[in-house]
Amino acid sequence: MVSFSHTATGTAETVWAAQRKPVQALRIDELRRLVVVAAHPDDETLGAGGLIARAGRAGVPVTVVVLTNGEASHPGSTTHDPARLAALRRVEVTAAVAALAPAGQVRLLDLPDGTLTERLAEASRAISDEIGPGGPGTWLVSPWSLDSHPDHAAAAAAARDAARDRSVTLFEFPIWAWHWSTPEDSVWPDGMLRNLDLAPDDRRRKAQAMALHRSQIQPLSGLPGDEPIIQASFSAHFERDYETYIEIDTETDTALTPSLAGDFFEEFYAGTRDPWGFETRWYEERKRILTLAALPRQRFRAALELGCSIGVLTSDLADTCDTVHAVDIAEQPLLVARARLAERPGVTFERSTLPAEWPEGSFDLIVLSEVGYYFSAEELREVLGRCRDSLTADGVIVACHWRHPVPEYPLTGDRVHAELGRLAGFERTVEHRERDFLLEVFEATPARSVAQREGLVP
Repeated sequence: MVSFSHTATGTAETVWAAQRKPVQALRIDELRRLVVVAAHPDDETLGAGGLIARAGRAGVPVTVVVLTNGEASHPGSTTHDPARLAALRRVEVTAAVAALAPAGQVRLLDLPDGTLTERLAEASRAISDEIGPGGPGTWLVSPWSLDSHPDHAAAAAAARDAARDRSVTLFEFPIWAWHWSTPEDSVWPDGMLRNLDLAPDDRRRKAQAMALHRSQIQPLSGLPGDEPIIQASFSAHFERDYETYIEIDTETDTALTPSLAGDFFEEFYAGTRDPWGFETRWYEERKRILTLAALPRQRFRAALELGCSIGVLTSDLADTCDTVHAVDIAEQPLLVARARLAERPGVTFERSTLPAEWPEGSFDLIVLSEVGYYFSAEELREVLGRCRDSLTADGVIVACHWRHPVPEYPLTGDRVHAELGRLAGFERTVEHRERDFLLEVFEATPARSVAQREGLVP
């Protein structure tokens, strides 16, 4: 992350104007609902004020989700403590959004300024609640992940997480990058930039809204520490007749996050037999009961369990399947699993790094329990493709995953199940959704229900 100071001399607006490059236009005609995320009050106006004004004029519903009150903007002030600044900035952002789009809504989340990285889950949930199911024409707009401000990066991460598995179009807007970057900087992504030309009325509304953020553009007092945060040279970047956005592909934005390696799991299991509490927690026992109950048949010929860990679920599967082949990336849990099921001749274990080391054979049941989010998006799709190719014609995939975010994991549980839902030739026949986990069964299309198989319905 680039280190910069708002008081330092940045790249002049004349430099950006002189080297403006052709950029694809933002297709505003596709917009039906707009949700804007601001890390701090004034982000919405600086980065997306013209878009908000344009949407408001068109009668498009607009909501601005403000994650913090921006109370850390003047840490050296002797006249305005954080509480007073927070109160001022809440009023300012509410007035600014009303100037941009009179019917627009403002949601103030009140998270602590400067600590968004530690509050990603709360931010993501709030944004998700505002998006709802999404749908065609729903746009989610947030600060740019590469803006080199920690709270801006966190706001982008929360927005990306909220956008996954929903039908939304995601954009990010730069703010501080205009200050510290240059037109030649490789940080600007080729092919992803979009410009929105602003009508005179949109520019007027944006200027009016910016003027309402008085605590940021005017000195709080004449004393040291109360100087304006937004200097005139910086403000010039947002007086343009256009705004710039970066379009984010929600399908591939996590593709560069690598799968967790074997070393991660060897270290995780070091010195402990059961770090997840598979043997002791009612949560885990109940989840296994539900997983087995979701299976559409009483018996299976051959099961493949991916990520078997210490073999607790493997033991239950052995009661339902003629054979179970269980794999894991780490040797330590496999030692425990082999000892647990040493007397079960139909059970075999193998240490494998998936998807490269794929088990041989065909299976009529494949189980992915708490394993899918350890893969990168790209490798997960390869894993699911291999699952499909390894299934018999009557094969079943059962998947169960934790839904709460885990920073170390490349994907979320909901993202894993969204990818499963896209698996060609398969349909979801069981869906059990709780706050903590998601349990689903997938079978080849057209699938028959349990009642149909037993002749209870046609």
